Amino acid sequence: SGETQTMGGYSTAMVVNEHFCISIPKAYPLECAGPVMCAGVTVYNPLSTYGVKEGSHVGIIGLGGLGTMGIKVAKALGARVTAISRGEKKRALALSHGADDFIDSKSPASLESGVASLDCIIDVIPVYHDVTLYTPLLKPSTGKMYLIGITESTMAAFAADALLLGSSVITASLIGGIACTQEVMDLCAKYMIKPVVEVAPTTAINRIFESLNGANEAGVRYVIDIAGARNPPLKLGLSFGEPTDLHTDSHGGGHTAPPSARK
Repeated sequence: SGETQTMGGYSTAMVVNEHFCISIPKAYPLECAGPVMCAGVTVYNPLSTYGVKEGSHVGIIGLGGLGTMGIKVAKALGARVTAISRGEKKRALALSHGADDFIDSKSPASLESGVASLDCIIDVIPVYHDVTLYTPLLKPSTGKMYLIGITESTMAAFAADALLLGSSVITASLIGGIACTQEVMDLCAKYMIKPVVEVAPTTAINRIFESLNGANEAGVRYVIDIAGARNPPLKLGLSFGEPTDLHTDSHGGGHTAPPSARK
């Protein structure tokens, strides 16, 4: 019939409407750009919706790949960040990614130390848990908690917030649109905020899924090297040819992050 088989995710190029394109600044590593358009926008959207800015105090619950990205993005927006986890095991991980404070949610004394201190909380835990344990940490009247992990609580939070016309203390957020994705991409490129990534071959997919079924102690985002799986292999990051005007670095490469984002 003269037709050729489509290659899907293995394609080296595709044609799309420009309104659905994300401009990746030239200086930003492509292996980091994918996670930014997933994990980055997922945590950025609720931070942007709340209006987090210099002087805000943000809590991040859940310290895997999503939570550690949340710490970095909140810091870049100028916020003070408190990481929250069960036990002390991930304290060092949280602080290494820029968190200012750490709360052990299994310690009543630790929880008590953070009561009424947070403007907003981003909860990325992907399994059911008691979210009311954390609401006392919010500032009265103005505090807001955003559930990102998809659980029974997330769906209930969507419904409750809708019924209360957006005034519920607990709401939910799933991901952001194109404009939001471009904003977080530009923010990460401006301050060179990079998720922790491991570029892996397609042959490692089973190992990766087994790792993700665990606790993801290092907060890694896995990037599959599709280009390297082709025959002949293509160099990662060059499969689309030379950069075009879609990859315009509007921020340049020499910006210095504000003091709160330098960790």
